[in-house]
Amino acid sequence: MRSERAARRLYQLLYPFLLIWYAFVVAGLVAVVTTWPQRPIGSLDEIPWWSHAIAFAVVAATWAPVSAHLDRGVHQLAFGQRDNAYEVAGHVSRQLLPSVAAALAGTMSLPHVEIEAGGRVVTSYGKAPEGAPITTIPLVYQNHAVGTLRVSARRRRDRLSATDVRLLEDLARQVAITLHAAGLSAAVQQSREQLVTAREEERRRIRRDLHDGLAPTLASLGLRLGVLQRAIATDPAAATEMAAELRTDVRQATADIRRLVYELRPPMLDEFGLADALRNLRPVDGLSRTVSAPDPMPALPAAVEVALYRIAAEALHNAARHAGATRCTVEVAAGAGDVVLTVTDDGRGLPVDYLAGVGHRSMRERSTELGGTLDIGAGPSGGTRVVARFPR
Repeated sequence: MRSERAARRLYQLLYPFLLIWYAFVVAGLVAVVTTWPQRPIGSLDEIPWWSHAIAFAVVAATWAPVSAHLDRGVHQLAFGQRDNAYEVAGHVSRQLLPSVAAALAGTMSLPHVEIEAGGRVVTSYGKAPEGAPITTIPLVYQNHAVGTLRVSARRRRDRLSATDVRLLEDLARQVAITLHAAGLSAAVQQSREQLVTAREEERRRIRRDLHDGLAPTLASLGLRLGVLQRAIATDPAAATEMAAELRTDVRQATADIRRLVYELRPPMLDEFGLADALRNLRPVDGLSRTVSAPDPMPALPAAVEVALYRIAAEALHNAARHAGATRCTVEVAAGAGDVVLTVTDDGRGLPVDYLAGVGHRSMRERSTELGGTLDIGAGPSGGTRVVARFPR
C-alpha cells in the first residue's frame, strides 16, 4: 500500500512536469528557428511576438498525442506493466521457470536441473558431473503429462537416495503447475497472433472482392448510365436495350453484395434465430433432416451462432456428398455452461484410412478459435456423428 502511494506521487509529479517541459522545448525551438536567420537570440525581448503564436499553435496541435504518449510512459514507469495481463503473465512465466530450476538445485544441492516440455529444454541450471546418473521424473498436471524434470546425481556413479526421489516427486507437482501456467501464457499469445492474422486475411479477402468485383461493376454502371442519358433523346431503341443490360448488371452487383454479407454473417441468423436458421438451411439432394433445439433458444454469442451454423451446414454437406446418407439429425442442447451441436447421419461412416479433408479441418478450426471442441466419429447406430461443444 505504501509503495502504491509512492508510485502515485511519482506519477502526479512527473506527468505535469514533462508536459510543461515539452511546451517550453517547443517554444524554445520555434524561437530559435524564427530568429536564427538574422542573429542568435540575445534576450527574450528579441523574440518576435508571432513566434509565440506559432509555438502555441504547434503545442495545441500536438498536445493530445504527446500527452497520451507521455501518460503511457509515465504510468508504466510508476506502476509497471500491470495493465497488460498478457505481458505480465508472459514475463512472470519466463522468469519463474529458471528460478524454479535454480531453487531446486540450490535447496537440494543438485549440480544439474533440467526442465523439458514439448520435446525441447525449457530451462536448465548447472552442469551434470561426468558419469553422474540422471533421474527423470514426469511432470503431470491434472492427469496430463506437461513435461519432464531431469536431475543429476551429486557425484559420479552415485544415485540419488529414495528420500531425494520422493521429495523431487512431491516438488514435481508444483513444477508441473508452473510449467502448465507458462504453456498457457504461450498459448494465449499464439492465439492472439492467430486471431490477428485471421482478421487481416478476412479484411484482405473483403477488400479484394470489393476492389476486383464490385467496384469495377459500379464504375461501369456509372459510365453507361451517362451514355444512356444521352441516348434517350437521340436513339430510344438503343437506350431501351442498354437499360435492360444495366438492369442485369445491377442484379449481379446486388447478388455480389448479398454474397459478401452472407459470408460475414448468414442473414437467416438475424431474421429467424439459430434454430429456425438450421431448419431453413439450403436443402441437400436426397437428404432429409430433423432439427431439435431448445424453445426458446437461449441467447448465445454471435460468433458461437455463426460457428454452429457453419459446422451444421458442412456436416450436412459431407453426409450427403461423401457418406451417401439419406437421413440426418441435427440437435442443439444448451446447458448452463456450454452449448452442444450434434449432427448424426445414417451414411456409410468414416473409412478406415480416414484423413481429414478441407471441410473437417474448417469445422475443427471454427471450434478451436472459440475455445470449443469438435469430435467426429462413428454414430451409435452406424453412420457418422459430429459433436461440437462451445462454452457459452
